[in-house]
Amino acid sequence: MVKIKVPIFFIPLVIGILVLAACTSAKNDTGYYQLQQTITADSANKAKNSIRAISNDLFTPFQYTGANKITINYRLLGPAKTTQKDKYPLVLVLHSSGGIGTDNTSQLGILVKLWAQPAIREKYPAYIVAPQFPLRSSNYSPNRDKNVLVSTPDPCLTTALQLIDSLKKVLPVNERKIYVIGFSMGASGTINSLDLRPDLFAAAVSISGIPSFNRTTTRPKTPIWLIHGNADTENPIDSDSLFYKELQSLHDHHIKFWEIDNLQHDIYSELYTSDIIPVWLFRH
Repeated sequence: MVKIKVPIFFIPLVIGILVLAACTSAKNDTGYYQLQQTITADSANKAKNSIRAISNDLFTPFQYTGANKITINYRLLGPAKTTQKDKYPLVLVLHSSGGIGTDNTSQLGILVKLWAQPAIREKYPAYIVAPQFPLRSSNYSPNRDKNVLVSTPDPCLTTALQLIDSLKKVLPVNERKIYVIGFSMGASGTINSLDLRPDLFAAAVSISGIPSFNRTTTRPKTPIWLIHGNADTENPIDSDSLFYKELQSLHDHHIKFWEIDNLQHDIYSELYTSDIIPVWLFRH
């Protein structure tokens, strides 16, 4: 057997290449990845505070009453510049339970305001719709057969989907590029929205939510990106893990699942310290 001597300086280089390859593969559109948190808590908080400091006034307030007679407030952010010939993506951002109310302000969290950052708004022009629900848009209950929590939508979520239908008629929206994203209750609403309107969305991002299993066998193969911390005690990761496994068993390979090691009930820092969300959404 021939023995090959590897120079010591070469070993860190190989490790670096392997780490880089692992990180790059995690950017792929589908599959399961377990990732570490990438920045310190202090850096994450600084980034959050910077995004939260963006003025609410950039988001124009409106009110909408759906066919079901339910009224919701919402905010709308348009592209910084538009042309008469172009049509633009639309992103529906669903808030967590902390945004419940009628002040038309509390729903303007990190996932909404990240789109108002000047660099993001210039590079990824889109209409951002942020409805505010007066009560929970999705509710949870234990499923004894699956041994996990499952979610069901409230009628107010249907109102938000009817709002998107109305906006498509008056705004230059690219109907092939309508998306839904959310955190916590909003993530649960994201999956419920796909159930309620499987024809509407080109892709979805669900962060730390509780999914619905009502249409796993009949849902169209809409690309879904699940992100969930495995230290989450508020919305345990078990529901998303089972949701991913069931879709995989049905040969639905349009799903990406990021399990974030040691992350509690929070938004993974890379999602708001980079442009990874618009990049992933807009390629669908």
